[in-house]
Amino acid sequence: MIPLGRAASIDFRGGAADLPMAFESVIEAIAKVVDVSEVTGDKLDLRVRVGAGGCVRLLGGAPAEPKTSPEDTLVLTMVLEATDGLSSDQIKAILGAVRRVPFTATEMATLRGQMPLTGELPMFAPAGCLSSVAPVLTVHHMTDFLMLVEAVQAMGVPPQAITVLDKGYPYRYTDRVDAHLTRQGITVWPWTRTPDALEDHVRRAAELGRRGLLVDDGGYTLPTMLNSRPGLLPHFIGLVEQTISGITRLEPWPQPPLPIFSVAESRMKATVESYGVADAAIRNALKLISEEKLEGRAALVIGHGRIGEQIAEVLRARRMRVAVYDQQLVRLIAAHERGFVTGRSLSTLLREHRPMLIVGSTGRTSVRGEHAAAIGGDCYLVSTTSRNTEFAIAELVEEAAEVSDAGVLGIRLRLRSGAHATIIGDGFPVNFHHAESLPNAYSDLILASLLVGAATLAALNHGFTPGHNVARSDQVLESCGLLDRYYDLFGPKAAR
Repeated sequence: MIPLGRAASIDFRGGAADLPMAFESVIEAIAKVVDVSEVTGDKLDLRVRVGAGGCVRLLGGAPAEPKTSPEDTLVLTMVLEATDGLSSDQIKAILGAVRRVPFTATEMATLRGQMPLTGELPMFAPAGCLSSVAPVLTVHHMTDFLMLVEAVQAMGVPPQAITVLDKGYPYRYTDRVDAHLTRQGITVWPWTRTPDALEDHVRRAAELGRRGLLVDDGGYTLPTMLNSRPGLLPHFIGLVEQTISGITRLEPWPQPPLPIFSVAESRMKATVESYGVADAAIRNALKLISEEKLEGRAALVIGHGRIGEQIAEVLRARRMRVAVYDQQLVRLIAAHERGFVTGRSLSTLLREHRPMLIVGSTGRTSVRGEHAAAIGGDCYLVSTTSRNTEFAIAELVEEAAEVSDAGVLGIRLRLRSGAHATIIGDGFPVNFHHAESLPNAYSDLILASLLVGAATLAALNHGFTPGHNVARSDQVLESCGLLDRYYDLFGPKAAR
């Protein structure tokens, strides 16, 4: 019998030849936690002696019920048979090591099939178009990111010239993605150490005779340099920014000193991505509150921008009674003209509409402590904004009569009115909360656009000036052939 809490397992796809690689990766991860003194057994059943008296057993093979798993599924199981001399933190870290399995050739082939635009872009770009740069990649650690990294290497960047910033979200496969990157020799830093990561990157890039290039999703890098490391700016040629949140974080600097290729503000992204993000966010939120009935109940969407307007429509399609609030009057009028309940006061909408679902999509802080008194019924707060900035959690906690941990669901507040407000995912964006956000076919076009931006800024005479270049970014994205290939894949010819 296995003691409670002393076993962990991971499913992945591959062949029997992939199990030794998986075992090796897990043992390497264990060795970073505690000394490994001996490994014995055969290729499908190993015992690993750790520390003074600990023993870890690793077993691999097919799932017990293959019909309940995808084709080619393998299972690696870890059992802690002895924990003598191990601290509770070491035990937790050892069990977590089972998740550090890089992606197999089978899985990577599947990803290439899901993301043909990103995977094939190096064939359409000039050969070696990134051979002069060293990119810093701050992109969500989901499976689609691996395709972007693979393409970057195919465009002329060796692994040692790449720095990746891990944003620290609880993605479904975050540990596997990190393991895959580090196994290739790519340097991975936590986002909390961005200044150190940038300094280290500049040093390594200089040794390789390359200049830095920022590829960002959420404004992690350029604002950091402008705030605390301005001396690093001359070592970078530009920024490719994926999200509006990243553009918003540059507002304190009306004229940034580097050229910005703005995928975030492009017509391409607005046309293709918004609905997919909204749908994925609501689907993941509903998985977390699957026992709730939605039809006929009230919802409030805060922020009626590209994502917010799609969220409102998705919720209305779920037969909810949807209200919308936006500080920008033109957006509020747009919501009103679409038949949504609207109001000029967020507190009034909270008090009178009594939403059971509150979705924040402003990219800023929308719900503050002052709004807590207006929440009169039990509700869920869901964010689609980068990091945990949409809701002023510290202020809301201050206004609560009681605070409790709701596990994977998030933080539960009992407000002074007696109502319970649950902040899903601790206020982080719900579409990344133990999920893959969008299907890879959705994200393919956007990640390919990031590659187009990188190749553009790496070229001589690219025509981008320091600061924002929205019109020029649109021009490049709409003339580079990427949309033609997208239309060939998903347009009317593909549908027949």
